[in-house]
Amino acid sequence: MANRQYKDTVFRAFFNHKREIAELYQAIRPEDDVCEEDITITTIDDVFLDQQKNDLSFLWRDQSIVLVEHQSSINPNMPYRLLIYSALVMLANFVDSKALYGTKLVEIPAPHFYVLYIGDDMEKDEDTLKLSAAFKETGADLELVCHVFNITYKEHRSILERCRPLREYSFFVHRIGEDKKGGMTLDEAIRETIAYCIAHGIMKEFLEAHREEVLKMFALKWDAEEEKRVIREESREEGREEGREEGVEEGLKRGRAEGKVEGEAEGRAASARSLMETLHCTKEKAMELLKIPADLRPKVLALL
Repeated sequence: MANRQYKDTVFRAFFNHKREIAELYQAIRPEDDVCEEDITITTIDDVFLDQQKNDLSFLWRDQSIVLVEHQSSINPNMPYRLLIYSALVMLANFVDSKALYGTKLVEIPAPHFYVLYIGDDMEKDEDTLKLSAAFKETGADLELVCHVFNITYKEHRSILERCRPLREYSFFVHRIGEDKKGGMTLDEAIRETIAYCIAHGIMKEFLEAHREEVLKMFALKWDAEEEKRVIREESREEGREEGREEGVEEGLKRGRAEGKVEGEAEGRAASARSLMETLHCTKEKAMELLKIPADLRPKVLALL
């Protein structure tokens, strides 16, 4: 894991092993017996040009191809993304593109799609997303059903009770959030949670082997999510303000536009400061990691 440059997420790295995958799929598919020997990992890297990756895909018993994505915000476009991921997994692992032009039927594994969600925006334990919800007309000849499981940490949540690795990962995320709410910095919260989990046998083997990588991976993920949250809150506030000020002409519109830029710069500067503290990196490196637009960087730099 040392050469991954921290582009992986903790979830992706933790579940990149047959033992954890088998336990996860057993919880998702309790009607079958799932063994490590039946699993072949097929996760792909660099799905799009911006080097996004699918979180987890694997072949089960040479008959099912399973794609799993982990999300911390509700994304109605997941069926569309999973459609792309599944096509790439099939082409990379199971299909000779030349054979598609032949007269013999090319058999492929049956695809199954799952999203594991952690966050505050989903009340139900399970839900489904359908690709057809995005279609501009009804009656299309293509469908993709994505099963969404809420894995936010909660006592007696059934899927967490059925899967030890998933329960431990969910608790790990939960404890970091609770420590932050209690006043710890992000770096302190992650370090305290790692120490607590190791001491209590939670993700112990993984955390002992990859303590520093986990710190950096989780810090990058958390800061990116915090930045998105700040921007969303600013956008909502601006919308409310625009409603109150409706009818005010060009001068106030210009002021709102300038205020939006200043607010965005402040939010991104806060994320950059947290990242600099956690990774001990320069201002420029923090802005690069957060992909702050070039035209906004001078304002962010002035606030650091």
